[in-house]
Amino acid sequence: MTVTTETKTDVRTATRVRLFTPGPVEIPARILRALSQIPPHHRTEVFRATFKRVTEAMRELHRTQGEMFLLGASGTGAMEAAVVNLLQAEDQALVIVGGKFGERWMNLLKAFGITHEPLMVEWGHGVDPAEVERRLNANPKITAVFSTHSETSTGSIHDIQSIARLTRPRNVRLVVDAITSLGVHPLPQDEWGVDVIVCGSQKGLMIPPGLASLSLAPWAANAMDHEGLPRFYFDLRRFRKSAPQGETPWTPPVSLILALEEALTMIREEGLENVHLRHRRLALATRAGAQALGYRLFAAQPSHALTALYPPDGVEGAAVVKRLREVHAIVVAGGQDHLKGKILRVGHMGAYDLGDVLTVIGALEECAAALGRPARGGADAAIQAWSAA
Repeated sequence: MTVTTETKTDVRTATRVRLFTPGPVEIPARILRALSQIPPHHRTEVFRATFKRVTEAMRELHRTQGEMFLLGASGTGAMEAAVVNLLQAEDQALVIVGGKFGERWMNLLKAFGITHEPLMVEWGHGVDPAEVERRLNANPKITAVFSTHSETSTGSIHDIQSIARLTRPRNVRLVVDAITSLGVHPLPQDEWGVDVIVCGSQKGLMIPPGLASLSLAPWAANAMDHEGLPRFYFDLRRFRKSAPQGETPWTPPVSLILALEEALTMIREEGLENVHLRHRRLALATRAGAQALGYRLFAAQPSHALTALYPPDGVEGAAVVKRLREVHAIVVAGGQDHLKGKILRVGHMGAYDLGDVLTVIGALEECAAALGRPARGGADAAIQAWSAA
């Protein structure tokens, strides 16, 4: 029998709401303090200097010697900017679709009338690079490949390095949505040969939504030097012209840029390799702890940004999501589309640590018991996985 409701005697176990969603993530206190500053006017030398520092630090994070553009938008804005600045009407694209955000690339290409070929990947799986190679060989008119790195809707990851080995020698542009992988997984842009990387602020960068980034590799500098598709707000040529002065063509989200500087300082202090290692340990600990309690992994090639889980047998995913929120004040995400109500997605990108994982695992244990599938040993399994990583 499937159990979907909790008893009326449940008492809330927490006094504050905790975010463990795939974004936005919890904002560290240091960044909250940065956000609380009185913002300088954006056309002053004080802000211009800040903007230049932040832009350079973002180039370091993207591991590129190319250009960095900061946009007042969500990550989808940066995705649109990539489409309208890189492509022309006659171009053809290959788009890797293995979840909702691969679909977003496809929908953007459709909106701008770009002929595109979808490479459909089963949700939860990474794309097979050999199939990418086959598609590129079969259609030499393809000028660009669009892919996610970490697919937020499924908790899976694509092998971008292997894809770049195929696109770079062919002079095919590789455009990557790294919105839930930047600051979580290694993604050295220039070393791997990725033409464009886009990101959003509310994931691994640990700040509120509203700031997006797009990095253009050095060899792709002339990729947007054409009239191409209609563009105005996201015309990166305007941003290129303003950049030497430390300005943007439009009013930037000043407070978010101040917050981003603090976030990048935190990443630099910890060390990017250590940040990547911590996220790996967070992911392994979450997976091990949840599996010990009877939860099952959804993704065959899991990302370190989040963990997508089937609930224990006989329990609905929606019931776990609801109980975590109402009893434990823990907010996670449910499934999307055909996975709605079936899985839960636990985010652990940002400034999380082992203590945070143990909080989630303890709550998942209580939920399993309350919903009819008691189990023990989640915390021990999480600690062992953390220590072994």
